[in-house]
This record gives sequence, C-alpha cells and structure tokens, in this order.
Amino acid sequence: MALPGPLLLLAALALRWAHGEIPTVRLIDQEGPILEGSSVTLECLTDEAGADMSQFTFQKYSRWLHSWVSLDNPDRLRCWFFDVNVTRADGRLLLAIASLQSWHAGAYRCVAANSTGTGNASAELSLRVEYLRSVFVTRAHTWCGTVGDSVAVMEGEDVELQCSADASLPPEYEWSRQGADWVVASSVLTLPHVSREQAGTYECRAQHPSLPHLARSRAVRLDVQGPQSSYQLEPGLGLSTPVLLLAVGLPALLLLLLVLGLSVLVLRRRQAAKIPAGEEPGQRTPIYKGSLESVPSVAGDQQPLVL
Repeated sequence: MALPGPLLLLAALALRWAHGEIPTVRLIDQEGPILEGSSVTLECLTDEAGADMSQFTFQKYSRWLHSWVSLDNPDRLRCWFFDVNVTRADGRLLLAIASLQSWHAGAYRCVAANSTGTGNASAELSLRVEYLRSVFVTRAHTWCGTVGDSVAVMEGEDVELQCSADASLPPEYEWSRQGADWVVASSVLTLPHVSREQAGTYECRAQHPSLPHLARSRAVRLDVQGPQSSYQLEPGLGLSTPVLLLAVGLPALLLLLLVLGLSVLVLRRRQAAKIPAGEEPGQRTPIYKGSLESVPSVAGDQQPLVL
C-alpha cells in the first residue's frame, strides 16, 4: 500500500534528520592533471544552503595506518600531512595544499565531526599527483653501477647502460647519440665489443606516458681507451729520467736514514741500561787481597781490581 504524499515527506525528513547532512568534496578552480609543486584547494559542501560547516571535518586515508585520519588535528598535521591547511571562514570549510608532493596523493573525504559511521561521509575524492623527477644512468655488470658525467671503458668491452627515472607512472625511454641520427626506444643501451669510433656523448630521455611536456634527459660521455692507454702517461705529463729517479729515490733515502737513526738510538739505550746506576767506567773501587778496605781509584788507573 502506497503512503500518501505528506507521509512520504515526513519519512524523508525523519531519515534526513537521523543521518544528518551528507556532504560532498570538490576541487576549486582545478582543470586537467595536477602536477607536483602546484597548489590545490578542496571544499566541503552540503546541499543545504547556509549549513553550519563547523560540524564537518576533512579526512585523508592513510595507507600506513590503514585508517582515516582527521586533518583538523594539529598534532596529526605536523606528523603526517605537511603543508596542509584547514580553514573555516565565511561559513566555508576549505583544505589548501600549498605545494603538492607525492605523499599528498590519495583519498580525501568530508564527514560530520561527531559521526562514527559512513552515513554522514562524502564520496571519496582521489587526488592524483603527476611528476617526473631526475634521470639516473647506471652501468650493468660493474661493482659500482652508478655512472657520473662520463664513463671510461677499454676497447673491445661490452657496454650496457641502464636509464631510470622516478615518476608517477612508468616513463617512456629513448637513447640517442649526439651527432648521429639514430634513436633506440629502450631504457637500456647495449654496445657489444665497443670500438673507439663509438666514443662520444650519449643521451637518455625519459618522458611521462600521458604528459609529454613532463620530460627529462641525462647525457653521459663514453671514453673508449686502447689496450695500453691505461699504462701510458698523457703528453705534457711525462717525467724525465732524473726527475723520476729523484721522485722515487729521495723518499726511499729519507726512510732508510730514519730507520738507521732509530736503530742507533735503540742500541745506545740498551747499552746504557746494562751499566748499574752510580757506576761508570774508571770510577769503580778496586779490591785488594787481604784488605778489608778498598782503595779509591782514579781515572786511568791501570792497577788490577784484585791484587
């Protein structure tokens, strides 16, 4: 049996009173992808004009805590969500993020401050932050994979350079060589049995898959050396034979003199330790047979100790 119109209206009002206002969350003046470093503002709204927004609060879902966290709590703001500012001015509830970072991405919602369930919670707004940061180049099969501005290899070696970048989505990579017209659409550049003709500057370019203007590149200079180049001195840095002998011989001579000096010092100390204190050569008193007293001796005395 269908209820009369007035009864339906009363039932709807009772249901609304039981559950309260259901808010919504929207982004203010934001179109297109949201880039890292930009600023965004979220607003919590209700269908009722002039509603008291002091009874609502913003929440963010924490993947580490596996729960919703209120952003109105200053302690939580300092610990978990930096650069987030919740304001209540002119009856509006706003959440502003001055400089978006990757950790700001996630789900946001607006709920009644005294609500314990989801009946008074808005639909989740997923905030996605797009970014592409620095490009790194590493060399495979080496004890230290990180590559600087240049890498030196021996002629005939196999060279494998790996390009990578930190991005919100897996980037698209390509390798090229300065002065050449070829491009390798891959994150890995492989040069088997490299020759001197392949020496030069190679560049890796990383591009965001959906935002072409988000792109970065990294250049690496490849130096290919001959088999004996690592044992030869560069021109202008060579040393003449006398200078080389002096550079090698002088430190060795100083070291030898130091060892000899220490040896003589140790030997003299050992000899001095064998002589009893208070007795020196030429000052000891001789002993005569049949005498109870000793006779003082003088330096240079040639008499025997026992007569």
